[in-house]
Amino acid sequence: AGVRRVVHFSVAKPDQAPGWTYFAGKVETERLLRKSGQSYAIVRPTVFFGGGRNVLINNIAWIMRKFPIFGVFGFGKYPIQPVHIRDVARVSIELGTSDENITRDIAGPERFTYREFVSLIGKSMGVKRLIIPIPPIIGWLAGQMMGIFLRDRVITRAEIRGLMNGLVASEEEALGEITFSEWIAKNGSDLGREYQNDLQERRYNK
Repeated sequence: AGVRRVVHFSVAKPDQAPGWTYFAGKVETERLLRKSGQSYAIVRPTVFFGGGRNVLINNIAWIMRKFPIFGVFGFGKYPIQPVHIRDVARVSIELGTSDENITRDIAGPERFTYREFVSLIGKSMGVKRLIIPIPPIIGWLAGQMMGIFLRDRVITRAEIRGLMNGLVASEEEALGEITFSEWIAKNGSDLGREYQNDLQERRYNK
């Protein structure tokens, strides 16, 4: 087809994911691309913000609007390093014009603990919530119960383990420039007005 170079969108630390088939698929795709002989750049974003769909951030905000208490898994000290979608696009274009075969994380310039991240969302919304540590299994069970009413998969055990294992942060130099703290300060008041049902939004109609 005359394609000179492939830019593949993977995810941060896919080889460290705890038994999540989504990550396993990313690992296999990366392996096939490296073996293909095709010129490539593999980009591995952490967790997005700033696009049309901010599912994680929006639904955290929705829960905080609905309930007076918000539970973080464990003590919430594990890292999260969100990256703006425009930074991901910019870096992807830059790597796409290169000739070097490269695999690169794309993370934002700010690194938070998960508890700090949640607190910042609440502050930007102008709501005060009691943030408490909860055992991961309790958080998962609460997510299962909410999922029954919302008809969505709110959280999985693999996602909880991945979050607590720091898979949404990077040890590489941050390539993102847009700060989450400034973005959430401007947009927080609009978040969480409606729940974003990830399963329904991703459903394909024949």
